[in-house]
Amino acid sequence: MPERRLVDRDEASLEMLDYSIVIPVYRSALILPELFERLTAVMLRLEQSYEIIFVEDCGPDNSWHVLQELASKEPAVTAIQLMRNSGQSNATLCGLANARGRIIITMDDDLQHPPEEIPALIKALRTTVDVVMGVPKEKKHNWFRRLGSNVMHNINCYLLGKDQKLHFTSFRLMRRAVVDGLLSMRTLSPALGPMINSVTRRIVNATVQHAPRKEGVSGYTFSRLFSQTMSNLIGYSMLPLRLLAIIGGGGIIVSIGFAIALVAHYLGGGVVPGWTSTALLLVMLSGFNFFAFAILGEYVLRILQRVNATPQYFIRARLTSAKKEVGLHAVG
Repeated sequence: MPERRLVDRDEASLEMLDYSIVIPVYRSALILPELFERLTAVMLRLEQSYEIIFVEDCGPDNSWHVLQELASKEPAVTAIQLMRNSGQSNATLCGLANARGRIIITMDDDLQHPPEEIPALIKALRTTVDVVMGVPKEKKHNWFRRLGSNVMHNINCYLLGKDQKLHFTSFRLMRRAVVDGLLSMRTLSPALGPMINSVTRRIVNATVQHAPRKEGVSGYTFSRLFSQTMSNLIGYSMLPLRLLAIIGGGGIIVSIGFAIALVAHYLGGGVVPGWTSTALLLVMLSGFNFFAFAILGEYVLRILQRVNATPQYFIRARLTSAKKEVGLHAVG
């Protein structure tokens, strides 16, 4: 579905570059100046054309003010602000949609992905490789973040049939064709790892350093982990429906067995239990029905969202040193 804009970008802004670095930003005002300086130093050493795209995802601090200052002074910087918080994956997709590089690099904004490791990703890009994922030699996350990453890794391996040795991370390098494939997909709950895996299987890992978080605390919570897990299960697998079929079939078998046992007990001269057993059975069946309806409802909702072309994100403003665009940029 084509992108809908109130303001068109000029032809000069569509010139292809060698590299685009896309960074979703959330609550990182204190880190952004250092991140920009280190990124610039790395990219200048490469002696290739490049751009840095920051996508501010409506955080509670003054990150957007910092990005406005950078974009007004630095020709290589594009700063985008979303209308509302849309999540890291949607913010990343927004940056990808605005990227002009033949090679696109995505990374986090907290400096746990050191910019100095970008050459390691580039070095791993062979002619037979489409995507390079940077895998930390030693993760500096807290125990809960590591646990969540392991859970997501195992789920992705099971659902996608990918190699256990292949790890998905947000520190990644992709060819233009892969990015174009990602942008052709439309889902309000994107999971970039599975999406990339559906576009290409030419994915490799490169070992990189991983730094402790410079400022603030991680937004990686139990609710976010649960949301990502359910999104992957429902968005990229038929496993929930198959589990419902198995549970439903098992429930039917148990019910038949329970009925046979009651009839046999009655014919043997026993007394059939009264309302207690009946109420217990009804409660169990009701709970299962509500669970099944919730999962089926999630599938139906996602279908309706695709049919209605609900936008993935809305852009409030896009700034560069040469141009300022303000308005509603909806992507369906």
